[in-house]
Amino acid sequence: MSKSVTLHVISHTHWDREWYLPHELFRMRLVRLIDNVLNLLERDPNFKFFHLDAQTIVLEDYLQIRPHMRGTLERFIREGRLLVGPWYQLNDEYLTSGESTIRSLLIGHRIAQSFGAVMKVGYLPDQFGNISQMPQILRGFGIDNCIFGRGWGLAPGRKMEFWWQSPDGSKVLTSFMAFWYNNAQRFPSNPDEAEKFVRSLKERMLPHAATSHLLLMNGVDHLEAQEDLSQILAELAPRLEPDRILHSTLERYVEAIRKEANGLQTVTGELREDRHGSVLAGTLSTRIYLKQANERCQTLLERYAEPFSTWAWAEGAPYPADFLTYAWKLLMQNHPHDSICGCSADQVHREMMPRFDRVQQVGEEIAQNALLYLAGRINTNSLETAGSPEETTNIVVFNPLSWPRTDHVEAVVEFPLGSPSRGTPAIDYSRDVSSIALRDENGDPVPITVLENRIAYKRVLSPVELPMVVPVRRFKIAFVAGDVPGTGYCTYKVKTSKTTHVAPAVEHAVCTGVLENDFLRLRAYPNGTISLTDKRTGAEFRGLNLFESRGDVGDEYRYVPPLRDRIYTSAGAEGTMSVEQSGPVSVVRIDFTMMVPQSATPDGFGRSEELVECPVTTRIILAEGIPRVEFETTFTNRARDHRLRVLFPTNLAADSSCAEGQFDVLERPMLPPQEWGPEASPSYPQLSWCDVSDGGVGLAVLNRGLPEYQLYACQERTLALTLLRCVGRLSGGGDAPGADPTPEAQCLGTYTFRYAVAPHRGFWIDSLIWRQAHAFTTPLWAVQVDNQDGPLPCAASFVQLEPPELVLSAVKRAEEDSRMVLRFFNISHEAVSGSVAVRGMRKAWLANLNEEQMEELPVADETVVLDVRPKQIVTLLVSLEGSQ
Repeated sequence: MSKSVTLHVISHTHWDREWYLPHELFRMRLVRLIDNVLNLLERDPNFKFFHLDAQTIVLEDYLQIRPHMRGTLERFIREGRLLVGPWYQLNDEYLTSGESTIRSLLIGHRIAQSFGAVMKVGYLPDQFGNISQMPQILRGFGIDNCIFGRGWGLAPGRKMEFWWQSPDGSKVLTSFMAFWYNNAQRFPSNPDEAEKFVRSLKERMLPHAATSHLLLMNGVDHLEAQEDLSQILAELAPRLEPDRILHSTLERYVEAIRKEANGLQTVTGELREDRHGSVLAGTLSTRIYLKQANERCQTLLERYAEPFSTWAWAEGAPYPADFLTYAWKLLMQNHPHDSICGCSADQVHREMMPRFDRVQQVGEEIAQNALLYLAGRINTNSLETAGSPEETTNIVVFNPLSWPRTDHVEAVVEFPLGSPSRGTPAIDYSRDVSSIALRDENGDPVPITVLENRIAYKRVLSPVELPMVVPVRRFKIAFVAGDVPGTGYCTYKVKTSKTTHVAPAVEHAVCTGVLENDFLRLRAYPNGTISLTDKRTGAEFRGLNLFESRGDVGDEYRYVPPLRDRIYTSAGAEGTMSVEQSGPVSVVRIDFTMMVPQSATPDGFGRSEELVECPVTTRIILAEGIPRVEFETTFTNRARDHRLRVLFPTNLAADSSCAEGQFDVLERPMLPPQEWGPEASPSYPQLSWCDVSDGGVGLAVLNRGLPEYQLYACQERTLALTLLRCVGRLSGGGDAPGADPTPEAQCLGTYTFRYAVAPHRGFWIDSLIWRQAHAFTTPLWAVQVDNQDGPLPCAASFVQLEPPELVLSAVKRAEEDSRMVLRFFNISHEAVSGSVAVRGMRKAWLANLNEEQMEELPVADETVVLDVRPKQIVTLLVSLEGSQ
């Protein structure tokens, strides 16, 4: 006889804001659902609880239509009958940054608290795998548990309940919904059938349970509450004795299994087992343009808008808190898995792009205003110069990263040639400038390349005048800025000149496709590939940047090669090479055509015999003093049903790869375990870099918004980066709803991709490869400023973070008070003793991720010293001198 159990019935809905229907159509269903739930809670006191999918964005969506219902929502949330939060929305964990996951919890908590209560359950029902640091993130919000639905399997020896541990040692009590979040989707109304249903469910679940508590999920995607549930449960209760069946909550279920948690298994790291294709790995590269736009917006908010607004605020500027919150919430509307994964109807993804555009507009304006404010307080008159003020101006180069850095940057410099006017202004040619020269703060000349030199009309905006225009001489220049202070800036003097100082051709012969600097030597070939020599180690890499097209007859969720696939590459292409730019930043351009099958065959078993021309332009960029080669590739896709990748043969003796994850670096096998089944994907997610090393040397591939990579199990040990995955339907086939055609997912048209390679010595940790990757994804930002006096020096650092294993993640103003939030993490597997120097720091406290103050730390000379565990995420609250 089986042991008696307690059956926890959870009334819920799983709410995808947009998927096979666009948001507004699903919102109409949401409003009806919440209306009916509120009526049910009002009229049936025995229908005790309903869960709104752990989200709070649904409250905003509902109240935009029913603003008068806020009081009713608050009443049931305070009473604990309507459960909301802790998330703002259920973001895909791998296709969004670690900070985005934190912000979903940060904003979700504040919204839920404003309604009366936060559900403290780490509910992750349908994410396509779960990141390694999720337990630590949840614990940072006072959540000590997790209930999830994908990324694990009931292999022999496993139970549904276990302890899940992050690499820093943080643990959460975890329950795996092995029978999914709809295992009790609808109870039969007939008592006999309901009893049979429950007993059958218990019989299937109990062998996999480590406790006497079973989770019965009464609901599924977009389903409304089962209105006769309380009556059914009342009739079932005596029939099931000695078992107990309860209308329960996720919180009560967690507390129940906690009492029986002794001896549970501990599982460490990411939960991303792709058993039978369950994590839907093809979504890593579906509609890659969404991933690129998301990376741009995340980088803009996390690296530029927030941190520099914080420093401008520390120097006396207003902090744009409301606009930043607006931008974050708008961005996170694109983060649910059906959205950012690209696995929805075409209309859904058309509506996503304007959201990204709006985030970019707001973020760029916030960042530019902050940088101009800071630049306007710099004492540029302290720079040595000769000539009248009319003949000089200044460029301030800002570095968002936390270490001093040498990198290439582009800047726009303008000299007015007249006065502002509402009409067409007259140009005073006597003020015109023929050329400019650049000098650093020591007065030494800095080589530049002039990219643009023309007369332009600049719009002048004023809060008290109508817009005007002023004629200007506009120069756009490229140069290498040396040793820009970490999380800081340096200033350059621009002087009008008869000649422009340009560096000799960085020891290269661009006419032969050869580029060289102190670290690297490369030769480019007409088919777009390069050979690369690392002058520090002598390592050579050949055939880098080869393009590959394979057939894909899958859908938005899954890559499926046709049974009779034919692979096409750019190896035989014969293009033209030209020198696009020389000087401190050199660019070789290669134009060629790649021939690709037009589509799959009608039966889906092969690729068409007809080929189409796909024009390709690759710009290869090498700058002085920088140990990486950058690529900017533009591909015009005229083919359907294929996957386009760029390949980097490493020829290194390695059977695993490493890649940047969310607050972590993951080592993954070249091939998934056989027991996961043939559907398991060998492709993996990454943030800004992946890497292969044999211990002596390695090759890292860096990217901007290209989250899918694979280490091919071939002799060359090739790293493959996915650029496009072109498919024509949402999912499956036949007449099922998911088989809706999605022609825009074929990604026809012209796309541009940015990626880079960085050879190195040793493993990724030895070469600090994350610094090279973050430098690539986070360019220096330059602004022009006049000659002026000011309280700030010509070069300064706002934050200095040591040792290099400590990686800065966030700088912002606190949500609840006028302190600064500084977040960083230890990327290494070793504990480190860290020091954090913050300009103007008076006091500092450790805090959790919810920005709740913990212990105070001693501050000496604006510096805090503290020990940081391996992979630990640290949040500080900092009180600054004179902060508002």
